[in-house]
Amino acid sequence: MKKIILLGAFVASTLSVTAQSTAGKIFSGPDVGKGFQLGSEKSSQVILDMVKAYNTNDAEKDLSFYSPEMQKKVGETITNYHKNAKTLNNKIYAILPIKVVGSSDEIVMLQSTDERVAKDGSKQKMNLFELFKINKDGKIADFNRYTSIPASNEYGKTEGGKYYAKGETNGRPFQFSNRGEVELMEKFNKAYNSFDIPTVKEIFADTVKITDYDGNKVVLLNKDIPAIFADYKSLDWKINAILPFKIANTDPASAIMVISTEKRVSKDGSVWDKSLVEYFFFNNAGKISSMDQYYRPKK
Repeated sequence: MKKIILLGAFVASTLSVTAQSTAGKIFSGPDVGKGFQLGSEKSSQVILDMVKAYNTNDAEKDLSFYSPEMQKKVGETITNYHKNAKTLNNKIYAILPIKVVGSSDEIVMLQSTDERVAKDGSKQKMNLFELFKINKDGKIADFNRYTSIPASNEYGKTEGGKYYAKGETNGRPFQFSNRGEVELMEKFNKAYNSFDIPTVKEIFADTVKITDYDGNKVVLLNKDIPAIFADYKSLDWKINAILPFKIANTDPASAIMVISTEKRVSKDGSVWDKSLVEYFFFNNAGKISSMDQYYRPKK
C-alpha cells in the first residue's frame, strides 16, 4: 500500500506542474544530470500484453515481447519457469511509462501482485515493483525487479522458525546467514579429505569446543589439529547438504548444518563409515569455534 501511495504521489507531482516537461534527476551513470519525461502508452501496452501472456502460462508468447538479445539471456529461465508453473496470476495495481530526456528507449514502471501455484503444489504470492526498458522496436530490452514478501507466503521468506532459550533471544526467528559459511565449509571439506592441515587450521578458531557423536565434550586447540589426522590412512567426507543460519537481530555469529557421509580408514585397517548431521558454529570473526556431531550407521 505504501508503494501505491508513493507511486501515486510521483504521478501527481509530475502532472500537476504545468508547463514543466521534465521532472526528477539521474545522479550517476552515462545519463547523469538528466531528467525524466512521461513515456508513451505504446510502451505501457507492451507490458500489459506481456503480463496477459504471462498469466496464460504461455512461455513462447511471453518471450515474444523480449528483444532477441534478452531472449538469449533469459529464454531458458523463463521457459523453465512456465514449465514448472500450474497457474500464474499477476494483478496490476499501477503502470507508468517514463523516459530519460533525449533517449529513444522508455522505462515502464509496473506495480503488481503475483500469485503463483507450481505443479508440485507449492504456492507463492509476491508484491512486485518492476522497471522494464522498452527499446525503439517496442521490445523489452532489460528489466529490474524488486519484491516484498507477504507474511503469509509459504516460502521465500527471509526469516522463520523460532528460537527457544532464556534471555533476550527467546522467541526470535532464524534467518539465512551469508558471510561465506558455505564456501568456507566447501574449502574445509576439500582440505580435510586431502590432509591439508594448514588450511584446516586456518579455518578453525584458536579454541574449538566439540561435542562428538558419543556425547564426549572436547576442547580442541588449534595447535593440536595435526593430531586428528595422524592415525588415518584416508578420509572420504562427502557433503550432501549445507544450510547456514543465524538468530535474527543478533551479532554476526552464525551456524551451519551439514548433512553428509564419512568414511575413515585408519592405518591399522579399521574402517569407520557413517551418515552424519553436524552443526558448525562460527564466531564473529568467521572462524569455526564449536561443533556438535550426530551419526547413524550408513544404510
